[in-house]
Amino acid sequence: MKTNKKITRFISAQKVISAFSLLICSFMLSLTVHAHSIPRSVVFFGDSTTAHLAVRGGIPKDQVWSGAESTVRFTDVNTGKCVHLSSGEDLSLAQAVRKIKPATLVITLGVSGGAGVLSEKDFKAIYSRMLLSVKEASPATKIYVQSILPLSDKSVKYYKKITKESVVEANRWIKEVCTSLGVPYINTHDLLTDANGYLKEEYQNDEYMHLTAKAYEVILSNVGKTIANN
Repeated sequence: MKTNKKITRFISAQKVISAFSLLICSFMLSLTVHAHSIPRSVVFFGDSTTAHLAVRGGIPKDQVWSGAESTVRFTDVNTGKCVHLSSGEDLSLAQAVRKIKPATLVITLGVSGGAGVLSEKDFKAIYSRMLLSVKEASPATKIYVQSILPLSDKSVKYYKKITKESVVEANRWIKEVCTSLGVPYINTHDLLTDANGYLKEEYQNDEYMHLTAKAYEVILSNVGKTIANN
């Protein structure tokens, strides 16, 4: 009998420990989900790294705006139909913002045809015009601009003018434009880089600058925190 009672007490204790462990795990998971959660009112606009939010970032397609070919050339952002909506419509950024009127718009743009190619004056002129067109199209939309994301160390085989230095330089220009127009700037670039200034290997999905799901966790956490703090 005594042995049976000891076994019963042991089993009961194990159940309590298991229940407590499950509670702790659930609590930690809830914190992680909260940190990475993005409200349905947030729309992301940008080139291929943004388009992949709907593939590896877990963001619904209607919250991700990019071109019909899942990219946006920087020099065309103010002149072309660079937003392919989930409805099938192709609109300019201003048209899309005027139509949808997102509560929050997060823009990540400037590497395709911008960084390493344009002069500071031309680059800033395009970025300023883009932000002003969004403000005019939907004054109530809160705009955030995220930094251009880092290149893979293997990208030097493919890119001639786009370098890690030109990306850093372009991010400085973007930040200066944001400051002048009162738009919050989100520096995610530095969270993804290694000691040499390239995209960390664990975040590399290919040899360019495309990202893994793990990288998008970092991005969405940083964006989510910034939005929450504002």
